[in-house]
Amino acid sequence: MSQFTAAGADRDRVLRECGVPEWTLDGASVQMPSDTFSRLWEAGERILDEPGVALYVARQYRMPALRLYDYLFASAPTVGSGLATCGPYVTAVTTNHRFDLVAENDGETSLYIDMIEGDGRGRDHTQLWGLVAVLTRARNVVDAPLNPIRVALRQRAPRDRSLFVEVFGTTAIEFGSPVDVMTFRAADMELPLATADPALAEVLQPLADALPPPPPLESAWPERVATALTQAFDEGEASLDRVARRLATSPRTLQRRLAEAGTTWRRELDRARLARAEAAGPMSRERQAELLGYSDAGSMRRAARRWSVVAHTRHSSELDRS
Repeated sequence: MSQFTAAGADRDRVLRECGVPEWTLDGASVQMPSDTFSRLWEAGERILDEPGVALYVARQYRMPALRLYDYLFASAPTVGSGLATCGPYVTAVTTNHRFDLVAENDGETSLYIDMIEGDGRGRDHTQLWGLVAVLTRARNVVDAPLNPIRVALRQRAPRDRSLFVEVFGTTAIEFGSPVDVMTFRAADMELPLATADPALAEVLQPLADALPPPPPLESAWPERVATALTQAFDEGEASLDRVARRLATSPRTLQRRLAEAGTTWRRELDRARLARAEAAGPMSRERQAELLGYSDAGSMRRAARRWSVVAHTRHSSELDRS
């Protein structure tokens, strides 16, 4: 709120448009529902007439605005170990988000941010603020340049990308991605933090361990894979590599994400093929094989036997939910 008013927004108008009573902001530590936080960003964009409001606010982030969450990060020895605290202890600040730090390969490490509930411009701003606030926080405590080598964002591309390039420090920014993620050089994860404090980290650990676990994301990755597979089928190549590239991750990481969600790449591929076959209606095995990316009708027949298992599993899951 203070950043909005510093930029010229009328505080009373922002609160009124968000439906937030003034008295709820009293006290040293203020928390608000996630949907109210999203409305705050929407109101800020509207009142300031600034589509990049989240970028402007997040790059001015200063510790310890998030208290325990910031101290856990700042007391860590390196950038990588600091970023690794974002995921398991995110409930110190929100129950509507999840961070995951993933080593994609020997040369790259990615920080993903997921929002459990939320959409529209409020979601776009909240996700941007989350990524850039983490990046700004890290930059403030290292004595070396720290820029992601690429960034993927779910939001639509803005008319002017210059502010994004300036804030993230890279021109490799993909918009309309299925995920929100910053990817760094693995070597950057070894950069030491100027604020490293092993004694403080040891004191904070019991407090951190008492936090509830991060929110689950059981359905997020299977849903993203389903969307990416639909697009891949339309383009004529529904391979693991193609889908992983579309999701801005590595094949190995994608398979791990699906395993965490209780499924596999093969199962999701079969599920997508089954849905596509059902939508296409009656046709010959040869035409189905061509439509679904099989090399021949024999492969199609073998897959049909697996589909019966997939269909039975899906039906059982629907009955369990009903």
